Amino acid sequence: MKKLFLLYIIQLSLLFTACEEVVNIPLNNAEPAVVIEGTITNIPAPHRVIMSQTTDYYNPGMIKYLSGALIFVKDSQDHYWYFREKKQGFYVNSQFKGTPGLTYHLQIQWQKHVYNASSVMQDPVPIDSLRVRYFPGSRFADSGYFIIIYFSDPPGKENYYRIKMMKGEKTSTVIHVLNDRLTDGNQILYYLYGAYYQPGDTAIIELQSIDKGVYEYMLTLSNVTAANRFGTATTPANPTTNLSGGALGYFGALAISRDTIVIK
Repeated sequence: MKKLFLLYIIQLSLLFTACEEVVNIPLNNAEPAVVIEGTITNIPAPHRVIMSQTTDYYNPGMIKYLSGALIFVKDSQDHYWYFREKKQGFYVNSQFKGTPGLTYHLQIQWQKHVYNASSVMQDPVPIDSLRVRYFPGSRFADSGYFIIIYFSDPPGKENYYRIKMMKGEKTSTVIHVLNDRLTDGNQILYYLYGAYYQPGDTAIIELQSIDKGVYEYMLTLSNVTAANRFGTATTPANPTTNLSGGALGYFGALAISRDTIVIK
C-alpha cells in the first residue's frame, strides 16, 4: 500500500513582474554579469528567454535588459526554433511545445559571447486533487486560506518538482521545490504555505516536473536569498547554473500539470 507523505519544503522568494517571471540574483561578483532565464514547456504557451545584466551586489541598481541577441533552441531530434525579441530583453517563440523525453539545447549569441545550456523534459505528473484549509493568522501573517496539493510520485526514478501558485493572473512570489528522495513511488500531501487566498479567489496551482540541473539552481538560489535575508552570510555565493559561457541563471524544460480551485 502506498504511503501518504506530508512534506515541509524549501520556499524560494523570487521577483515577478505581472505574469513575466524575473529572477533577481544576489551576486558575489564586483563586475556586472549576464543573467539568463529560459523555459520550454509542454503546454501551448509562448516559450521565453529573458536576458538581463546585474549590478554589483553591494551597489544594486535598476535591472538592465539586453537586446540584440540571436537565440535558438534545438531538440535531440534536430528540430530548430528561433526566438524573436518581443521587447527589450524578452525573447519568445510560440511555434512549438515541448515533448517529454527529449533533451532541449539553448544557444545564445550576444555581442562576442556565446552561452549554452541543456535540459531534459521529464514526464508531467498529474495533480490528484487540491484542498483548502483556513489559516487564522499570526503576528507574522494575515489570515486567509492556503492550498494543499495531492499528487502521486512515479516510482523507480529520481523526480524533482517545483510548485507555482497563482491567484487569477497574478503569480505568487513564493516558489516551492522538492525531490522524492524519501517519497519515491508514494502519494504526496503538500502544504502550500506562503500565499493566502480569500473567499471568491481563484487559485491556480502548477506542478512542474524538472530535471536535476533546474532543481539544483532553485535550491541554491533559495539558500542564497535566505542567507541574505537573515544576515547569515556576508558575501553570498552565486547560485548553481546549468549555463556555460559565464552567464548566471538557468534554462529549463518544464513538464507542467495545472489544476484550479475556487475559494468558497
